[in-house]
Amino acid sequence: MSTKKAAFFFGSGISYPSFDKDVASVDGITGAAFNEDWHFTTCKTFGHGKPPSPYIPDDVTPAVVAFLQKVRACADEYIAYLDKSPKPRKAHYEDLFSLSEQASQPESTYVPNLAVVAFLRRLRKDTRSIYTKFKNPVVGSDSFVTLAQLSCDYLHWVVDHVLRCRSRKRAGLSLIVQAARSVKELDIFTLNHDTFVEEQFKGSGLNCEMGFGDRSRGNFSVYQPGWADPRKPRATTTRLFKLHGSLNWYLYEIPESPRPFRQYAIPDGDPYHVRDNRGRDVRPADWKAAFLSGTIVKEQRYGYGFWSELFSAFQEYLTHHTHLICCGYGFGDPGVNLRLEQWTRNLSGKNTLVILTPEPARTYLVRKPIWMQQLWTEGRVVLIPQYLKDCKLRQIEKYFD
Repeated sequence: MSTKKAAFFFGSGISYPSFDKDVASVDGITGAAFNEDWHFTTCKTFGHGKPPSPYIPDDVTPAVVAFLQKVRACADEYIAYLDKSPKPRKAHYEDLFSLSEQASQPESTYVPNLAVVAFLRRLRKDTRSIYTKFKNPVVGSDSFVTLAQLSCDYLHWVVDHVLRCRSRKRAGLSLIVQAARSVKELDIFTLNHDTFVEEQFKGSGLNCEMGFGDRSRGNFSVYQPGWADPRKPRATTTRLFKLHGSLNWYLYEIPESPRPFRQYAIPDGDPYHVRDNRGRDVRPADWKAAFLSGTIVKEQRYGYGFWSELFSAFQEYLTHHTHLICCGYGFGDPGVNLRLEQWTRNLSGKNTLVILTPEPARTYLVRKPIWMQQLWTEGRVVLIPQYLKDCKLRQIEKYFD
């Protein structure tokens, strides 16, 4: 029996063999938001395609898309200012979600973000013709704020549809299972919303823990706080931490005596037709799958409630390893990067990032955080010239602890 441990960190890039990357990349999702037909439903969600009935007018979706076009104009200008490269990237849906949420926050928080005042003034001015004509479905709410909030909802549903409905067969993940079979403990940290990793384990006859182990309440698996306490014995070799949530996680209002409570759960089937063990209907609290979007605003959730427990476990379990094998992550999440940087400094001279990428160091590192470039000069960033789908177990075994 092996006594070794291993840790992986994955971003959305590991799913490209299973998706059409031109469709499921951040740019592909952004294109879907602006170039495809969507409609506002009677359930206050956004669906793909034209409205099901021409007799039910949809004034919401056109206003949201027009609002997001103005947000995109701001974002492109800001990126061009900050990105000093000859050809700055274009704004994508994560940027637009972040700016839209920040536009809505002054109405919902007691701690205003003074840094966005100029942006708010500009966006209110640029979108005045949109929100003043907007038939606000939220009674008593500022139409500008409602549009900003609906824009976040819209982008969430676009991401959900693209990732859920445009997948191909699962591919490129066999190395993960090989690693699980060759170590005593495997910790996987991923920012992906899709379910390919857990499906890969299930299809290989292996289990992985994610914290959704309570089967006592009905036809859904309820999250159990404290499941990742390192003092508890592992139920399986592999623990999977989906730090940004998942397409099959929902926040449910669970009937319970003396009062109902809310908890995240994975439904066995249709998330909107779940029943508890007494046959009572259990509905998602906000109808949406539980995953995070946005560039800066995601970090505001990292220290709160359910998400805080996931990130606390992330920080704790990182300390169990001196090597972190990364693939598909562009190191563009400031909150995640802060935790990774902290980990590299915990055991000075030992903790090492092992990155699977065919890109040469001179181009790979150019847009990465300064601390990564410093680690490279210290020999604590190792580049393996294959993506996960092409990598062999022998190439990474030396980085198991």
